Amino acid sequence: MLRQFASRVPRCTTSLRYANSSLVTRSSYASEASTSSAPVYVVFGAYGGIGSELCSRLARQPGAVVVVAGRDTARLEELRGRLGLGLGGSGGMALAADVTDPKQVEDVINRTAETYGRIDGVANCVGSIVLKSAHATSDEEFNRTLQLNLNSCFYVLRSAVKKMMSSGGGSIVFCSSAVARHGIPNHEAIAAAKAGVNGLMLSAAATYAPKNIRVNCVAPGLTRTPLAARITSSPAALKSSEAMHALKRVGEAGEVAAALEFLLHPSNAFITGQVLGVDGGLGSLKPQ
Repeated sequence: MLRQFASRVPRCTTSLRYANSSLVTRSSYASEASTSSAPVYVVFGAYGGIGSELCSRLARQPGAVVVVAGRDTARLEELRGRLGLGLGGSGGMALAADVTDPKQVEDVINRTAETYGRIDGVANCVGSIVLKSAHATSDEEFNRTLQLNLNSCFYVLRSAVKKMMSSGGGSIVFCSSAVARHGIPNHEAIAAAKAGVNGLMLSAAATYAPKNIRVNCVAPGLTRTPLAARITSSPAALKSSEAMHALKRVGEAGEVAAALEFLLHPSNAFITGQVLGVDGGLGSLKPQ
């Protein structure tokens, strides 16, 4: 139930091609990126409800380069066109990758660094919703939940820090959940995975702080996204969920994306090792 966040860029080419089974939009920005102050971002799960909102916000930053990654090439192409990647304005490219495959994650990070000279921020917006008690959750469901929500963050972290350590640092942000801090029935698998994300973030923030790499989490409550539509589209389920939040409503994808952008942005370079709740008070307040 609860999940869930420069100089003018030269004109880019619009062609798409496949390389190593990845959808690629190459940009003429590459030859100049290493000397530009424009931020370079990578967003995994880019076409989801929160991911797409984050990409839109990042693309509006002056001169920003946004690399969008996900499994579905058709949805990536739609997002690429909507953001104008390769069409001037904000630069960037679209790369098809399964975030549960460490090799594909590493390929996205390596290709981004090779193309643009560095990586300033990485966000993992991939996740899932599992509404089952432990005794009703199969091994396959539990393992898949860990793969999508926890393992993917480890793969993103491991690949990203290798590049950031040699380029002066950067920011990495994960999507956790209010259920990792507030016990809610029938969320055992997702709560375990998201609590693991919080632990991963804290240790990584301590490990890589000397390298000027910041690591943080955003922890949403129930958020109105396509993934949560089976809950938010049901009047009864929505009413029950709203009552659990102190603000008596569920979140919007743009609100979570705003928090992710805040943590990614270099102007907030003194923030690391934090779990930022964007949950209407769900994780810390008792509703009246």
